[in-house]
Amino acid sequence: MAPEPSSRPVTVDAEMIRLVSWDVLMYTLTRPLAVIAYTTLVAAFAVNVVVLTLIGTADEERSSTLTITMLAIAALAVASVVFTRASVRRAISTAMPSGTSMRAEVGEKSVKLVSTRGVSDMAYSTFRSVRVGKHAAVLQLVGSSAVTAIPRALLSDADVAVLKAKI
Repeated sequence: MAPEPSSRPVTVDAEMIRLVSWDVLMYTLTRPLAVIAYTTLVAAFAVNVVVLTLIGTADEERSSTLTITMLAIAALAVASVVFTRASVRRAISTAMPSGTSMRAEVGEKSVKLVSTRGVSDMAYSTFRSVRVGKHAAVLQLVGSSAVTAIPRALLSDADVAVLKAKI
């Protein structure tokens, strides 16, 4: 038996954009390559701390270089998170501007997002994985690191079950 398409219209507001952006950001920062990258940065920072502690003030030039390196590593990690957050927020705000009315229709072969800006009918075969957070379902495209986010407010528990079963 095919599931009935659902349709729960929701008006996008600034809070929804913030919450959906948060779920997408958490997805982005916890992907395997991101975890490896941040772990490497933390390890490099820790090695610098250990070496700086070992040499102490014995070699002032090396001490200064290691301190600057530690600051650069910390700045790189913070900037990476800040820029990722801004990029995610901009993408979500562009796709779902505040004030837009949206609804999702989860069908047998595809999920359709309908808004005042247009219709996106996306076949399940377009996606390779789905992660459902508290505020968004994040669907990763096949052969790409790009994702599509669907606000959780648009999806019933049955819709989420269908997405998980089909993707």
